[in-house]
Amino acid sequence: MDAAIRVALTLFLVVVLATAPVAAASSPTSPCFPGEGHQFDIGSETAGIDLVVFLSIFENLGKPGGFGMEATGGIGSTPIVQLRAGVAFDGVGPATAFLSNPFARFSVVYDYSMNLPMFAGTGVESSYEDDGSPVSGLKTKSC
Repeated sequence: MDAAIRVALTLFLVVVLATAPVAAASSPTSPCFPGEGHQFDIGSETAGIDLVVFLSIFENLGKPGGFGMEATGGIGSTPIVQLRAGVAFDGVGPATAFLSNPFARFSVVYDYSMNLPMFAGTGVESSYEDDGSPVSGLKTKSC
């Protein structure tokens, strides 16, 4: 194929892609992670896991973002177990402050809860929650 034809086809493709209408995407957001996540549904309506993966730390370089996941497993509309874990980044901020202590802009995100409704009212402890970070040395962001 002639070089001029290849250049013309490449330019045509760039113009078509750059001017094509884009549908508004409704991505899941979180109180734990900045940015938008990617939704995955595992299982069925009767028993399943709703998983949201956050990769905005890589998608918004230098800006606030997160790297982690939120998973909620349940039966029907009753959540049984929920885990939120990852790292949140507050953005670069002032360059001198970031260069002197880059880890100050990061926070550990950790939140775990379990609820066993079949034991509610039996005297057996039917729920458990933990939001204490398993990592020391970094601040923790609560959800």
